[in-house]
This record gives sequence, structure tokens and C-alpha cells, in this order.
Amino acid sequence: MNKKIIAIIVAAVVVIGAVVGIVLGAGGNSNDDQNINFDIDLNSKIALNVLMPNSGKTIEEVNANLNAATVEQVTGYHVNYSQLPASNASSALNLNMIDQAQYHAMKLTNAQFGDMIAMDGLLALDEVIDAFGPAIKEAISEESWDVVRVNGKIYGIPERASSDNIENPVVFRQDWLDALQLSVPTTRDEFTAVLRAFKQNYCKEAGTAPLTFDMYTPLIYAVSASFGIYAEWQEYEINGKKEVRYYMDAPGYVDYVSYMSDLYNEGLIDNTISTNDAATALQKFTTGKSGAIATSLWSVSAIVAGLESSGVITATEAKGTVEDYLCYLRSLKNAAGEQKVYRTSGYTYITAIPYYMAENAGYVIDWINSKLTDTADKHNFRTIVLGEENVHYTYNENKDEYAPVSGKFEEKDDASYYLTGSNENVYTKYWLARVQKNPELKRAWNTLMRNADEVGVYNLVDFAPPIADYSANRGTMELYAQDQFFVMLGTDKGTSKFSEYLTKLMGTEGGTAATQAINAWYYSK
Repeated sequence: MNKKIIAIIVAAVVVIGAVVGIVLGAGGNSNDDQNINFDIDLNSKIALNVLMPNSGKTIEEVNANLNAATVEQVTGYHVNYSQLPASNASSALNLNMIDQAQYHAMKLTNAQFGDMIAMDGLLALDEVIDAFGPAIKEAISEESWDVVRVNGKIYGIPERASSDNIENPVVFRQDWLDALQLSVPTTRDEFTAVLRAFKQNYCKEAGTAPLTFDMYTPLIYAVSASFGIYAEWQEYEINGKKEVRYYMDAPGYVDYVSYMSDLYNEGLIDNTISTNDAATALQKFTTGKSGAIATSLWSVSAIVAGLESSGVITATEAKGTVEDYLCYLRSLKNAAGEQKVYRTSGYTYITAIPYYMAENAGYVIDWINSKLTDTADKHNFRTIVLGEENVHYTYNENKDEYAPVSGKFEEKDDASYYLTGSNENVYTKYWLARVQKNPELKRAWNTLMRNADEVGVYNLVDFAPPIADYSANRGTMELYAQDQFFVMLGTDKGTSKFSEYLTKLMGTEGGTAATQAINAWYYSK
């Protein structure tokens, strides 16, 4: 039996067992069975079979989508799309690899890419990109290639996020602040004072509280920033030595939890945060049960709709900016009086080729190369992302700005699903058309992104290649840290048991192994 098939079968079996760390650490990625055909006729294109992430739609709808037709139009390749199931996607992917399913390319999550690397199941792409991907090499930065480079070889096409956004604000009711003659807080003392004023004047009844958020938001970045915690993984200087730590192991985390616990015990935080989903938290904010919400920038459109539905604003007001009703806290000041805050980035998906499909890899790379081409003569990427000028979007040459055409731009809502890599040189500029779909969303984005390069702090692992001990422990660590935050607020009423929880995080929950592996990677760069 082919040794790669044996490796995949073994890895798929043991990945759920106790020896997962050993298996993931052992991936050699030798790819000694490459049979890439470099002598192909690109004027006679083959049909491609591509495995995609679950879309929430039927596979018939995926293949019939207008954006799929656009990709075929600009590339000349007909693609037969398949998709992974909504649940147990990684298990299904493993079985596909064992069966040598005939997919020319696979659009994978970062975790799935890491699993495939560990199984030695992917094709090294350096030579085929050199031969068939000149536009790919122009469109993707060296920083991005580092994310998919293992043992010196490239194993995937990274799809970088469309824009590096500051997108986790605390949203306040501006009309409440105005009525109380208060401003958006900039310090913890001011933040506490605002919440107390909201409680005294607007949140007196049961079921109301000044600040709400959902169960998936243990780290309120606008607040944790004041304790020097800006991202899940960041570098700290501790006793004169620099090291990367997870946020629950950060020097300021226990103080952050103590502060949040004090707010909770004083009734300034919604007492159902440990069970709130995002919709519930939004509903509380838009119906006046809370005057502040820690949420995502991308909830702004839903907030505006909710305020309209609740009668807070009129339909006419909802079509414009609503600065009289909403305002945004990006971050409180840290101990040095600076504003720093988490800036999202990273890679949404990575497109890879199974090692056993090496023969036709040239066609796949040519297909992706065509998709990322964006020159003065050929705007393939723009056409995929934005559509047709004066049909889906308009262009303002003076502002170098793209704006959506209402009623037609909605056809491009699914465009990103069909990307396999992104043109990093132009994607953000095109993507900003989406921000303009809602005037208040655009205002919020502009507010949060002010001097973003100076205040934004990245999550370091957003730019990491597959790291075995981190991949193996990430899910467990994240769930544990989330759960213990709410335990400390709701059950412990403080941080009396924090050292016990941190010991468990770093021990049985895999924190020490993950931290050591991430530091080894980061300081080897």
C-alpha cells in the first residue's frame, strides 16, 4: 500500500486518541510521490472538481450560484463544486483523503490544513506556482506565504482576510449619554461611572442591566485593553524577558477579571451573559434593556434595524447615519495612557491540492492565477468580488472608491465563498464597498479604523503556520478559558480560585505545550 495512504489512515485513526500530539508532530511532508505534469495545454482546459467548506446551501445551489458562473466566465474553467457536511467536517475530510477522492483542489480551514499537513496528504506547490502562477506570486505577500510554508515548502494558497479591521467595540446609546450629559468613556473609572449612571436612570427594573454581551465574548477587548491585553496571543515583557502568552495567562488577566467581577456584582453587567447568544444580547440592547453592548462591528446593521423595529428611530433615520443614537468605544486607555486594541487579520481559508492529484496541479494553479489576476487590462479579481461596473457597483475616480448599487450588489454577497486565495494588493479597497451598504456601518467602521496602524495589535498566531501542539490544544484551551471566565463572575464572585484554573489551563488543558510551541515558532522567525 502507498506509504502516504498508510500515513493518512494512521493519522485519521489516532487523531482522536491520546497520542494526537505525537502524530501531529511527526508529519514529514516529504511529498516524494510528485508527478506534476508541466507539459499541459492551457488552451484546452479540463473541468475541475473542487471540495469546498459547507455553505449552508444545497450543493445544487452552490453550483448554480451567479458567482460560480462569474468565476467560470473570467477563468474559462468549468468547476464542479462539492462541499463538506455542516457537522463532522474534518472527519469527512479525512475519509475523503483515505478514499483518494478525486478533488483537484480543496478549500480548507486553518485547522483542516494543519491536519492535512500532519497526515502528509498535501502536494508541495512551489514548482507548480513558479510555472503557472505569476499573478499569484504578485498578489500574495511573503508574510502570507509563511503561513502555508512547512519545512521550507509551500503547501497551499492562503486567503488573507479582506481587511485588517478593528471590529470589537462597545456600542453605547448616544441618546442616553446625551441625556445624562456624559461622554464616551476613555478610562476604567469613566466606564464604571457611565454604567452606574445608566443603571440609576435607565436600568432599574429586573431583567435590565447597563452592559450586555454574549456567552462567546469572555474577552471584552475594549476593556481588557486597559489591562494591557489586546489579543488572544501576544508578546509580554515579564521580569525583563519577552515571551508570548495566552490571554488567560497574561500578567493583567486576573486584574481584568476582578474588575469585570466587580461590575457584575454591582449589577452593571447583564446577569445572563453566560447563556446569552448574540441575538439575545442584541435584542436587549435595541429594546432599551441595556445601554451598552460589547459586540462586533458587523452587528451594526442589525442594531440599526432593531432600533427601528423598537420605535427608537424612524425608518427614515434608519436609512442614514444615526450618530444621535449610537456611539462606539474602541478601547479604554492602558496604564501608560495609550489606546491600543485588537486588530483582526489572518487567513480565512487555505486552498490545497491532495498529493495524489499532482498530475493536474498545473490546471488548478492556472485557474487560481486567473482568479487573482487584476491588471489595467484584466480585472478578473475585481469582477469576482464586485461584479460589473454600473450594474453591481459604481466607481468614484476622485476618491478612488467603490460603492454598491442597491438591489444588485446583493448578488455579490456570496462572492467570497468562491475565492481560493485573495489578491492582497486590491482586496481591501474592493471590500470597502460592502461597508457602504449601510451608512451607519460605514460611520462605525471609519470611527474604529481611525489611525488603525498606530493603535492596532494583532493576534500573533493569526500569522503562524501549522503548529502541532497549538493545533492539538487550541479548542480545549479556548473553551476552558471561556467557561472559567463566567464561572469566576457568576459562581465564584471573584478571582479566589484563579490560580487553580490557570494551573489546569496550563496542565491538562494543554496550555504549557501550546505556549512553548508558539514561543519556539515566534522566536525562531
